[in-house]
Amino acid sequence: MANFEKSLSNLREASVEVLPGGGFPAPGQASIKLLFANGTRLSAEYWRLVIDGRAGISSFDHQQKYGLPAPIDAVKSLSEILQDKPLTNALLDYNTGDLLFEFAARITLQVLNFTGYEIWEINFPDGTREYSNYAK
Repeated sequence: MANFEKSLSNLREASVEVLPGGGFPAPGQASIKLLFANGTRLSAEYWRLVIDGRAGISSFDHQQKYGLPAPIDAVKSLSEILQDKPLTNALLDYNTGDLLFEFAARITLQVLNFTGYEIWEINFPDGTREYSNYAK
């Protein structure tokens, strides 16, 4: 795990591009792909933003209407919020297998791990990769 922690720390100051993860989006299903400036790629099924210490938009909000004029595009919102925000820290929560990406402006992207299945996958430029079920 020491190499994994080092690879995560190498992401500091990187910008990130957010793309849809593919598949057929349904309420509560907004998988994403994150492309970091250093070439690291992350695929994730479930995620949540925390802004100023408060829960914000999540993959579970995707295509929900909640009384709004139009359904929420959670991936687009995530992309807009993270645009031009440098990553300040990247961590693995060893208790849950969640990945935590801290950005400027007190924004944290939590990539959630709910099961023993591969719910997220991260590929580093050196060819190494980690999966959520191996992190636990």
